[in-house]
Amino acid sequence: MSAVDVAAHLARGWTSSRPADSIVVHPMSDGGAGFLEALTAVLGGEREAALARDPWGAQLPTEWLRVGETAYIETAPLLGDPQADDAARLAAEGSSDGVGDVVLAAVRAGVRRVVLGVGRVGTHDAGVGALRAVAGAAGDTPVGEVVRAAVEVLRGVEVLVAAAAREPLVGLSGAGAALAARPGIDAAAAQARELALAGIVARIEQAVPRRPSLLAQESADQVRGSRRPHAGAGGGVAFALAAAGARVLPGAAVVAVETGLAEAVEHADLVLTAATALDGGALDDGVPGAVGRVALAALIPAVAVAPTVMVSRRELSGTGLEAIYPLEDPSAPGRTTPSSDLRSALSQRASRVARTWSR
Repeated sequence: MSAVDVAAHLARGWTSSRPADSIVVHPMSDGGAGFLEALTAVLGGEREAALARDPWGAQLPTEWLRVGETAYIETAPLLGDPQADDAARLAAEGSSDGVGDVVLAAVRAGVRRVVLGVGRVGTHDAGVGALRAVAGAAGDTPVGEVVRAAVEVLRGVEVLVAAAAREPLVGLSGAGAALAARPGIDAAAAQARELALAGIVARIEQAVPRRPSLLAQESADQVRGSRRPHAGAGGGVAFALAAAGARVLPGAAVVAVETGLAEAVEHADLVLTAATALDGGALDDGVPGAVGRVALAALIPAVAVAPTVMVSRRELSGTGLEAIYPLEDPSAPGRTTPSSDLRSALSQRASRVARTWSR
């Protein structure tokens, strides 16, 4: 379900119990699939058409969102499904060219800002395809020249990556290692893919002037762009765009700012949010965490619902979330809870939350 659909079902359920309450619907995104739909629902704007390459190089009609001088780009449709049947081939052979195609189209259309939603995708090429497309470079152009050319193209344009994945690009906890969880990819194949990209990653890092770190405790490995948090988003697209001057930040926090979430909740009595799963990652960088922090700053209580809850109430301290609820209560011993579809479960839980939290 999209964030727009989730928000609508939560609002419908709440209204069924408390019809006199005034509800502000504000869809959110962490930068992954559904990024543009959530932004359009809140910001409006105009959809602009573009032609971009899919991971195999075929031309793909796509769209980006223009709001004033800002272009919003969703990369998920351009980079393939990480759980597809051809996930192994996609990770090994797919290219991120299409991301660069859309960025370049937006820059040529005169925007001054580009905000990209980048999450977990099928393609895993360290973002070199996106860099080559931005730079307009041929496939045999040395990587260092590609990086420098991309920097020139993007000079004067603010580029911000809203990263839905926290993993670095390389290392034991990186996006390369995580490939082993995909269909048809085992640990050996994941390691082979990371080794195949090692040279390109090193050359991209060498092409970027080393900036002195303000964090005295950072090690040499942490200073490397490929080992920074979120660098693995988009199979390395976040890493590559950072090399060309982009800022990379947690996606949900970026969307909260871009859509004016703080202003939207300013006069609220309660904030209700949802996630696929409430776990440590959702509280750190996901939508529930971002919503909770905004609510906490405004001294407004926030509650969250999810099909799966993997954190305790004690872990909510400092998150801004006052309570968390599974969509369906666990079955009593010896009894089976009737299963309901996700839409009904969202509405039913929101209805019950309303009876608890609203007079």
